[in-house]
Amino acid sequence: MFLGQHKHSLDAKGRLNIPKKFMEPLADPSRGRLFFGTKGLEGCIFLVLPEAWDDLVTQVRKSSLGDDKARNFSRQFFSWARELPVDASGRILLPPEYRKLAGIDREVLLVGVDRRIELWAPDRWDAVSQDGGETYEDHAAEIFGV
Repeated sequence: MFLGQHKHSLDAKGRLNIPKKFMEPLADPSRGRLFFGTKGLEGCIFLVLPEAWDDLVTQVRKSSLGDDKARNFSRQFFSWARELPVDASGRILLPPEYRKLAGIDREVLLVGVDRRIELWAPDRWDAVSQDGGETYEDHAAEIFGV
């Protein structure tokens, strides 16, 4: 489970240090050191471990090819998808197209959201997290039945 927020800077080559806490699931050498990335929602990039990627792919595949919204989502989801290997120093190379899509210049906010990590430009995160604050209590009531 990924939790918390961590701010990091890209190096000159566009590499991003993954926080040590987020690297714990990759400690088992038999699992490999790999994240899958794709276009996220609301202007972020999603990073997931291979097993979570398999679950997401299964969900996307369940959508109907006859539904134009499902086809368009599937096209975006898979066309933006990349394997992002983690190097020996615990870094991934953040492709230029991801940086452009998410509005990331140098600073990156890594947000742990259960089974995924979201990569945000700090200013976008500030805007989205403030908007979400207005409905947080409403959603809590729906989710927890309060």
